[in-house]
Amino acid sequence: MITSRHALLLTRRAVLIRTGLAGIGAAFASVPPWAIASRASAQASGDLASHPLTGWWMAMANPPLPDDPQIAVPSLFAADGSVVLIFPVAQAGPNGVQFNSAYGGTWMADSERRGHFTATQSLADANGTFLGTVTVDGFPEVNEDGQTFIDDGSRVTVTIRDPAGAVVNTIGPGSGGRPVTGTRMGGGSAGFPEGTPEASTPAS
Repeated sequence: MITSRHALLLTRRAVLIRTGLAGIGAAFASVPPWAIASRASAQASGDLASHPLTGWWMAMANPPLPDDPQIAVPSLFAADGSVVLIFPVAQAGPNGVQFNSAYGGTWMADSERRGHFTATQSLADANGTFLGTVTVDGFPEVNEDGQTFIDDGSRVTVTIRDPAGAVVNTIGPGSGGRPVTGTRMGGGSAGFPEGTPEASTPAS
C-alpha cells in the first residue's frame, strides 16, 4: 500500500513534471541516401531501420526541478522498436536527492519523420525505498537535416504510478515546459549541440 510519505513525494514530482517537462527524445544512426525514398513503404511494413529517428542521439531533456539546466541524455531508438533514455542515476528533486533508473520502452513511427515512444523509469529515495514509476509518451520529430530532432511537448503525456502500479496522476498532453532537442551521435561526434561552450582551462 502506498504510504502518505510516498504519496507526498509522487504528488510533488507530478507538480514538477507538469511545470518542467515538455518531452523527451532519443535516436540515432545515419540514414543512407537510398533509404530516404523507401521510408513510406518501410513504415507501412513496420520496418524501422530506415526511419530517420533510428539510432543514437544526444537529447537535451528537462530535469525534475524546472529551473535547473537541461540534462544531456544519451538516447537510443533501435531498429527493433526498443528505446533507452539514459538519465543521470541521481538527480535533485523536491525532497533532496532522488534516484532514477534509465527509461526503457518501445517506439514506433508516427509519421515520416516523427516517432512515438512509450518508456518507463523507476524511482527510489536515498534509502533505496521504491517510490513508483514515471511513464512518458513522447513524440520527437527529426528535422529535414536528419541530424537534429525536437519534441515541443504538445503531445507529451506523463503517467505516474505508485509502488503497487496504481496510477496516481496523469499529466498532459501539452503540459508546457521547454522543448526537448536532440543531435545525432556518430563517429567522432558526441552529439552535443553546436555552440555548446567549452569549459575554461585553469591557468597554470
